Amino acid sequence: MKKKSVTCIIQARVSSTRLPGKVLLYGYNKPLLLHLIERLKKAKFIKKIIIATTIKKEDDLIVDLCKKNKIKFFRGSPTNLLDRYYKCSKKFNAKDILRITSDCPLMDYELVDKIIQKYFILKSDFISNVHPPTYPDGLDIEIFNFKTLKKTFLKAKKAYEKEHVTPYMWDNNKEFKVDNYLNEDGNFYDKYRLTVDYKEDYYVISKIFNSLYKKDKYFKIEKIINFLKKNRKILINQKLIKVNWYRHHIKELKTIKKIDTKKYN
Repeated sequence: MKKKSVTCIIQARVSSTRLPGKVLLYGYNKPLLLHLIERLKKAKFIKKIIIATTIKKEDDLIVDLCKKNKIKFFRGSPTNLLDRYYKCSKKFNAKDILRITSDCPLMDYELVDKIIQKYFILKSDFISNVHPPTYPDGLDIEIFNFKTLKKTFLKAKKAYEKEHVTPYMWDNNKEFKVDNYLNEDGNFYDKYRLTVDYKEDYYVISKIFNSLYKKDKYFKIEKIINFLKKNRKILINQKLIKVNWYRHHIKELKTIKKIDTKKYN
């Protein structure tokens, strides 16, 4: 029997209002984007990894990195991520799509595999580990099939639905079979933040890579949490926990609770 697998599409761009060029910043010995790809390549159920970047000139830097490291890439809309994902998936004939954002360089490949397996077992239209979230921001995993993506592409009308790709899917659980993967070890969402969006985040991520990478290139979530428990002084991004895009659309989103987000100046 043929092993079921997914196509991983990572959205990436150079521009960022809060931390410009963040995906190309270094963690230990290489750009964060390459760390992310290196970790995802360890997953057993990913058959293909594609970087979905934009047509903007500044993102030639990402294309150059892809070419140099023999990574497949796609160029599309700078602002309509839903359009970019749909056209990228269509071009590469992706039937089941794993969506990863490039600001998650500490992605845990074993966690990815577990959620992919759950997706196929449950026959989900959409599955994630963020509705509700029980993993730290930065370990966000979303999987959906092309049929769901196409329907979303055709029906999503709101700007935030196009910018963030999947809201129409998970906010319409009567239209799609929506599932969620919970952290069996407890809720770490409100305790740690492992994404890279602000300079404080980059400080924490750099400390983690510099401390753990040399002994274990593919260190997993358990090692990260243990390290942070012992080195709480480096957690200068605690004030940013729960700071996400939800806060701008909390009145429109049907399945997001106020407790899952907060304002930040």
